[in-house]
Amino acid sequence: MAVRRERHGTRAPGRRVRRAAVVAAVAGGAVLPVVPPASTASGAAAGPVAADTCQVRPDARHTDWTPMNFLGDVVCPHNLVNTRVQSTTQSPVNGRMAFSPSWFVCWKPGTPQQGSDIWYYTQADSVSGNKRTKGWGYLPAAELQVTKHPVPGLARCSWSAPTASGG
Repeated sequence: MAVRRERHGTRAPGRRVRRAAVVAAVAGGAVLPVVPPASTASGAAAGPVAADTCQVRPDARHTDWTPMNFLGDVVCPHNLVNTRVQSTTQSPVNGRMAFSPSWFVCWKPGTPQQGSDIWYYTQADSVSGNKRTKGWGYLPAAELQVTKHPVPGLARCSWSAPTASGG
């Protein structure tokens, strides 16, 4: 699979292709399928979709801002929210997920949020805050529209390996 270098780092080609398709379709007057929003008009969150809606891509390659290399990812639907520099709710926001689905390269435990302490490492679609991180950050499990965490087929982040005590 070819990987292109974009302005904010290495990404799989899916996001740029999707944006180009939307622009071309709108400019040409085509009708696009409508995807239901992450929440209803009453504010209640839409129910999670089956975990098997995530696509495992073992040959996808990504390089983060450090520059650490990753081989393999999963592509999953998620809510359009901010990414954070670290896996904690107090960590600064450093990007925004503007499109769904997106790819995630690994997971690690962090601050529990809405019943799960799993956070997923990815690159945001837009960069804010600390520009040095190029939008690489964490999304809490509660924001992924899946039923099982961690997502099957996704590796634990190498820098968060469990200790001898199991944590």
